[in-house]
Amino acid sequence: MSTIMFQIIAAGVGACIIFDLWQRLFAIFTGIPPSNWGMVGRWLLGVTGGQGLIARDLSSRPAHPNEVMAGWVLHYLVAVGYAVLYAGLMQAGWLRAGLKDGLIFGLVSVVVPWFFFMPALGNGIMARLAPNPRLACMVALVMHAVFGLALGGGFALLGA
Repeated sequence: MSTIMFQIIAAGVGACIIFDLWQRLFAIFTGIPPSNWGMVGRWLLGVTGGQGLIARDLSSRPAHPNEVMAGWVLHYLVAVGYAVLYAGLMQAGWLRAGLKDGLIFGLVSVVVPWFFFMPALGNGIMARLAPNPRLACMVALVMHAVFGLALGGGFALLGA
């Protein structure tokens, strides 16, 4: 495996682990539960089963026996995908490895949940159909900021 591939996978997986640990700490202090990767897996399995990209009433769909695993796998694959993008932006000279650029990347990356995953999971753009859209968007922003910090810091630690 090439050095850059190792750095991408290590930084992406490491940042995702930090993201997951932060969600659990955040839940302890705020009472806001961490992401439900089972629902993400249910959505993914529904998409691959032909149910369409935008879920309607996802929570009322029957549970799939592999949905939790599918959700966790997608979660980590997306994290590695973000690491690929970050590495590409470093290669282009737009970002550097480090906390500052990592934070910037994390804050910008929140457009993905706001404009793709929230609607795809049936919550509308920027969670407008969720019980508390502002809270959902702010939590996503905080989580992506932490992820970006961890990703940029991970690349810096790995000497990228």
